[in-house]
Amino acid sequence: MRGSGVLRPPAPFPHDPPGAGRPCRRPWNRAARWVAALAFAALPRAARAGGFEQGEQGARAVGRGGAYAVAAADPTALHFNPGKLATLRGTRLAYSHNLTFFDIRFDRQTLPDYWGDPYAGTEFAEERDGQRLFGLAPFLVVSSDFGLENWGFALGVYGPSALGKRDFRPYGPTSFQLTEMNVIMAYYSAAVAWKFRDVFGIGVTLQYVDTPKMDYGLVVDATTADTLRPVPDDTSTQMETVLRLKDRTGFTALVGLWGRPHPRVEIGVGGRVIPVFLSLRGPVDVDKPELVSDDLRAQMDLTLPVQLRGGLRYIHPLRSRELFDVEVDVVWENWSVIDAYNVIFSGRINGQEVAPLSIAKNWKDTVAVRIGGDVTAIPGHLSFRLGGGYESAAVPKAYSHVDFPSFNRGTLALGATGGGRGVFLTVGYMHIFQERRSITELESKVYQARPLAPCPDRCAGGVSGVPANAGVLSSRYDILSVMLDVNFNDLFAGVGKNRKKRRRKGTGPA
Repeated sequence: MRGSGVLRPPAPFPHDPPGAGRPCRRPWNRAARWVAALAFAALPRAARAGGFEQGEQGARAVGRGGAYAVAAADPTALHFNPGKLATLRGTRLAYSHNLTFFDIRFDRQTLPDYWGDPYAGTEFAEERDGQRLFGLAPFLVVSSDFGLENWGFALGVYGPSALGKRDFRPYGPTSFQLTEMNVIMAYYSAAVAWKFRDVFGIGVTLQYVDTPKMDYGLVVDATTADTLRPVPDDTSTQMETVLRLKDRTGFTALVGLWGRPHPRVEIGVGGRVIPVFLSLRGPVDVDKPELVSDDLRAQMDLTLPVQLRGGLRYIHPLRSRELFDVEVDVVWENWSVIDAYNVIFSGRINGQEVAPLSIAKNWKDTVAVRIGGDVTAIPGHLSFRLGGGYESAAVPKAYSHVDFPSFNRGTLALGATGGGRGVFLTVGYMHIFQERRSITELESKVYQARPLAPCPDRCAGGVSGVPANAGVLSSRYDILSVMLDVNFNDLFAGVGKNRKKRRRKGTGPA
């Protein structure tokens, strides 16, 4: 093992392959037309998001710890339970915006003795994501009953509750996993809902999924030899490779149902019932273009899974209003559909065909339990909320990765809503804390990519490659969400009355 720097790790080295609103009023038609025009004007602006979900969208849901499958009492019901849209009266506009503060760190393991000279004992500085604020997470939706007592309609645009950016040094400790990620994804949504009196409702949201940008970069080794180089080195055959992919034609649908078997009890179920099938395509950029003899392009198929949520809500009344409510939700997400990122290339590096790349993931389905509720402080003007929960990991320990660190996590949340006359401001805050993971080289199942001489077939000793995630990975998130919710029927309800009073007194225009 010593002398030339050619590494042939011994046998122990891994061998595996890699509130229902106010009583109904006739809608204010001019407001309805204005709000619809505003919503359509906003639709072309893609919501920036990506990653795979953490936290929630919508300030009320954030403040309740995500327990909102039944309570959904604002236009964001389009996402949480479209059936609840039929309970919203009047014409409403809701704009919610998330600011996510996050910290992802990776402390790569010191290289063990079996790497030999000159690599054994190499230490690495802790690497920290350079992108620690994700500020582009809007949710815009307009809803209206159009004067129909048992119907509700909505149009909206938003992105998944996730992080769309990562930024690590090109030849740093994380570079064999990831150097950069930048994802833009938008759900353009149209929903309709119907209810039977106030005891049962159903709704459907149809979504056009647009992914105009998915950049994903990492350092690969373009060597054709069987040697392994465990240290990032920009003077070697290693090169930073960035996939610049997109898919503008995805589709999915959400369904929501709710029922009220007792005045104090509500139940609800719903979720994304059709997976999102993406076929992402685009060019490949490298930082050593002299090694690429043809235009290099890539294709990656990716599936965003079915997600189902169900909840039970208890409502405690005070006279004719709700004093407080408590909701418990269970959410299941079918993340096991992602077993690997499989990338097919066209083009050549150093005159050689590029083998398909498979980045193993082996994700698992997740289950989350969430509990939250509201309490009314000043009826019709001020309420407070609390929430929290637990979610199981999608990513097995051996496949831990800095791109989407979905580990066992807990949440704590709080929030408040205040306002009147149809205009309400909501603020929600959620802290997400995750387990800290320590992975050894013998445990690791994430390896540096070798597109021209993939392991184990083309590596000395039949080893699986250079472990990329051996070390300690820690992460945490804080989400601050603010929402403006305007009910135009309530906002302008007094305008007509004041005009009539002025006319009767002879002080207003005829």
